[in-house]
Amino acid sequence: MTIDPDHTPSSTRRILLLLLACVLALALPFMVMRAIAPRPASSADPAGVAALVAGSAAATAPRGTSTNRPTARTATTGRTATATGATSTSAPSSTTSTSAASSSTSGPAGGTEALAADAEACRLANLRQQSPLSAAAVSLAQFDKHIDAMNLLVAGKITLAVATTFWDQTRVGAAQNAAAFRSADKQLTAATSTCRPPDPSVAYSTPYGQLLAISGCANAIKARTTELARARAAVTTWEHHIHDMEMLRTGHITPAQATAAWSKNWRTGAGQLAAYDAAAAAAAKLHCSLD
Repeated sequence: MTIDPDHTPSSTRRILLLLLACVLALALPFMVMRAIAPRPASSADPAGVAALVAGSAAATAPRGTSTNRPTARTATTGRTATATGATSTSAPSSTTSTSAASSSTSGPAGGTEALAADAEACRLANLRQQSPLSAAAVSLAQFDKHIDAMNLLVAGKITLAVATTFWDQTRVGAAQNAAAFRSADKQLTAATSTCRPPDPSVAYSTPYGQLLAISGCANAIKARTTELARARAAVTTWEHHIHDMEMLRTGHITPAQATAAWSKNWRTGAGQLAAYDAAAAAAAKLHCSLD
């Protein structure tokens, strides 16, 4: 049996038509949209360019105005910062000025004045000590000879007659010399003289020679103050014995009473004179160059 081409099944044609319908269904909407959509203005179109420029200017204007405001604020902030910086800069200047004023008050000028006052106080204290020190030396020299005679007598090195001669010699002017010491010592005590080393706040700026002079004078005066304290005790004992000798001479006490009193004063005075001599030797090693 042969197949007639005219009688070929129509299924193939139907498939091709279906494919063509699908292509048209897809392409037709795209072609319709291209036909009805407006064309955009090209860069060569003057009207389109003008429209774009006008639109850009209108859209940019508010942003330009708002941009200018931050600029103004920035300038204002700059001026404020500059003013603040100037204020901050002037603050240390004020502090420096205050410090300078304080330094001028407690600086070299104030230190010099304080140093001069210390030196003058030490000079006066040194001078005021000289009179009672000299008077004590004169009075206690007599007491020392009086005690030496007793020591030699007790040691058997001299006779009672020789000791009596010494005692008579040392009694001359003894009361007056002791009174002279009391008067000079009273004046010194009333003057309340003081001498202190330089204050530490000005000592660092004090010339070494001047600092050494004031410190040395203060140490010397302190040692002499100890010497005077020892002298007062010894002179008191000497005054007691001077009084006893006068009472014996005028007959107000017996020789036995005078001997008993002298025995006590002799031992007490010997110890006091030894302490005085030691203090005087220590003070003699120190000098005050401000006199």
